[in-house]
Amino acid sequence: MTRVLNDCRLLPHRFALHVPSATAVLADVHLGYSAARQRLGDAVPNRTVAEELLSLHDAAQTNEIRALVVAGDIFEKGFDPLLYQQFIAVLAALDIKLLGLVPGNHDRGIDAVAQDVPLFAEGYDLAGWRIVHGDQPSAWQRSIAGHWHPAVRFQRRKVPCFLVKDEQLILPAFSLDAAGVDVGADPRWREWQRYAIWGDDVIHVN
Repeated sequence: MTRVLNDCRLLPHRFALHVPSATAVLADVHLGYSAARQRLGDAVPNRTVAEELLSLHDAAQTNEIRALVVAGDIFEKGFDPLLYQQFIAVLAALDIKLLGLVPGNHDRGIDAVAQDVPLFAEGYDLAGWRIVHGDQPSAWQRSIAGHWHPAVRFQRRKVPCFLVKDEQLILPAFSLDAAGVDVGADPRWREWQRYAIWGDDVIHVN
């Protein structure tokens, strides 16, 4: 496990752990992706919410995780109350408190149920870190974001990665269905440090 920016541990389970508060921060869960693909006629397996969150369950067995913030795109095709209740049930079974959801560009309709969801449209403040989705420009200097689905070429494979620059952290997609975008092919990420997820390790690859 790799620790960056003093406060954050990068886990191979595709999310970051804010160590002082024992809060997991993950992004781009895309619940409902397999069902959406099936409706389009694609032959893909349909995973339950518990299966989608299996890596969170595994991480909680070896790390202290008391709370969770989602940095956008918890859903694939907009707010789904059934999927949300299943999501909350998994967290309850793990004794993890949902502190906040930051809406992403896929979370259409979630603002209509804001009274039932801990929604933070302008981002969530976690001990001085601003958690945003990342699809909109942000002036926050200390930020944790998702949206970009970063990946990197490593050992002849494309694998998810974390990106770090100054006091900014970009998370890989939590969803197993997100192929990831090769940041090595995009000059905007040239000055960012890359931390690849390789099996059970997170490896600095710059």
